Amino acid sequence: MITYEPFRLWYVKHFPNHSRNDIAKETGLSRHTITKIWNDNHTKTETLERICETYKLRIEQVCEYREQK
Repeated sequence: MITYEPFRLWYVKHFPNHSRNDIAKETGLSRHTITKIWNDNHTKTETLERICETYKLRIEQVCEYREQK
C-alpha cells in the first residue's frame, strides 16, 4: 500500500496553521485530489510530481510503501 503520511507529517510540521485548501491553492491541484492524498487513496504520478516541485521535496518525503497487514 502506498501512504502519503510522510507528506502529511511534513506539511503539518512546516505549515501548522494551513489547511488542505491551502495545499490546493499552492499546488494548483483540486481540493478533491488533495483529499485523496490525505486519505491515502490512489493518485496520479503527475500529482506527486506537482507536490515535489511545489514544495521542493523528494518523492520519499511525499509517499512510501507499506505492507498491508
